[in-house]
Amino acid sequence: MNLKLVPLRIPSGWSVTLNDFTESYPERFIDDDYEHRWEFKEDILQLRSKSRNKIIDLGWYPEFSADGQYKLVLVDTSEEDEEGSFCWNVIFEFESKSIEDIRLKIEELLQL
Repeated sequence: MNLKLVPLRIPSGWSVTLNDFTESYPERFIDDDYEHRWEFKEDILQLRSKSRNKIIDLGWYPEFSADGQYKLVLVDTSEEDEEGSFCWNVIFEFESKSIEDIRLKIEELLQL
């Protein structure tokens, strides 16, 4: 069965660098026999705004575990390290097993 992507309203100024955020029914993920357990990985969704120096990142922790949950972070990327790469400065975190709660929080963060 193909899973649909969770619909998101993404305003201009944000780019999608990764999107595997599917309607995977986390409430049904109770053990390793769940057919969609591979959807629950660390790298699910990443959105970036270069003009705002922000990244929104979503993953499932612990990866592939029925005991896990979604973890959503907003990252400030305005600081650089010694090699010229941006520093990953987490400025907001939100955790939930609910796709709808995560979707609403993503859309809220996109509007900030």
